[in-house]
Amino acid sequence: MNRVLKIGAYRRLLAAYTLSELAFMVGVLTLALLVYRRTGSALGAAAFFLAAQFVPALISPLAVARLDDRPPRVVLSALYWLEAIAFFALAYVAMHFSLVLVLLLALVDGVAALTSRALARAATVSVTSAVGLLREGNAIANAGFSVCYMFGPAIGGAVVALGGTSAALIATGCLFAGVGLTLATARGLPRPAPSRATAKGRIRAAVEYARHQVMIRRLLVVQVFGVLFFTISIPVEVVFAEHSLHAGSAGYGILLSAWGAGAVAGAAIYARWRALPSRSLIAIGALSLGIGFVVMAVAPTLAVAIVGAAFAGVGNGVELVAARTALQEETEARWMALIMSFNESLFQAVPGLGILLGGAITAVGSPRAAFAVAGIGSLAVTVAVWFALAGLGPARPRPTNSEPPASTDRRAGAFSDSSADPEDADPGREGPGSDPDGGAPPSNGDAPREAPPPGGDVPREAPPAPVGRHQ
Repeated sequence: MNRVLKIGAYRRLLAAYTLSELAFMVGVLTLALLVYRRTGSALGAAAFFLAAQFVPALISPLAVARLDDRPPRVVLSALYWLEAIAFFALAYVAMHFSLVLVLLLALVDGVAALTSRALARAATVSVTSAVGLLREGNAIANAGFSVCYMFGPAIGGAVVALGGTSAALIATGCLFAGVGLTLATARGLPRPAPSRATAKGRIRAAVEYARHQVMIRRLLVVQVFGVLFFTISIPVEVVFAEHSLHAGSAGYGILLSAWGAGAVAGAAIYARWRALPSRSLIAIGALSLGIGFVVMAVAPTLAVAIVGAAFAGVGNGVELVAARTALQEETEARWMALIMSFNESLFQAVPGLGILLGGAITAVGSPRAAFAVAGIGSLAVTVAVWFALAGLGPARPRPTNSEPPASTDRRAGAFSDSSADPEDADPGREGPGSDPDGGAPPSNGDAPREAPPPGGDVPREAPPAPVGRHQ
């Protein structure tokens, strides 16, 4: 694990990722409280969810397609500074409340957040996989996210309680400004080759690529159903604590803390056993989530429910990072940013359906029934993972670049690896041999390409939040 931390570019990306996730959690919690308190309506809260998370999930892939062929140091810094400006503006709007302005600024921030997350993940993959440390890098980033998830809401609530909503939003803006500065001064970040393809053409090409890559397609489909069942519990837990267990708000807080502690433990488990086959890690995570939900469904006391929440948290800490890592290992470098964008959009849009399903089951039946559906669905996902992802194995090099399927728009075929040969780099980037921060060596993005048969799989060298609790 120490080897990946010696890469200066990775350290900068890790700091940016961790601080931006902390800022995002604090900011979203603050804005949700602001909207609900000022409108007093569930419709206002629903409108905020749509503006901040659902609509950006539809828009961000287009933004990624327009930006992923530009230097990530410039693009990521600009995106984080855009988020800082949005939160400074929101701090002003909080004092002169306008729901329309809040929703518009939340939409801007949501698009910037999803776009920067996908591009940062793609840059991190390029930096770490070039030296064979992808899983190590993801394990450390996952641990950072889990800690942020555990303490972020509490920090946000404390800042709001002590300084007020505007102070919390200003603090969030300052965090994003610092993240932008961290990357603006970074060296050794990958530099993609420019492309003449249109953004829409690149999205069509990426969709066609994912459709023809069996494992990528299966991973995305499995994650859709997994996230759907994993997020059923989100609107249920407060009702479960208050009315089923009669534990009050304190009991609800304890359940959330148990889940957070479990997620931190899950991150440690993944870090320790990250070399296991991806299928096993994903199945273990989904199984733990299923067991946790079933235990909560039948829990007679708060103590038993806490055990179930901790089990589910462990699964959360293992499954999501294992699935994302498997997706990265299966994806060629030149498609990485867009595939990561599709994955991030999935994690923003699908939880809305899970939340609606959980609320409907609770309204018609009971919180225990909702947990039972979540548990049974998660166990079904475990079985699906085991059979559908049989081709996934232990850590492996990412496949070399190949041409998109024959039916793909030819304008979109100009993707290249997200790292560049040192001779082609701009003056602001030094080669890996001279980078004092330890820049990663170039990857295999310029490897010879082989066109796949029409409608067939793209050949490979070797078989290879926020809403809810995902990364």
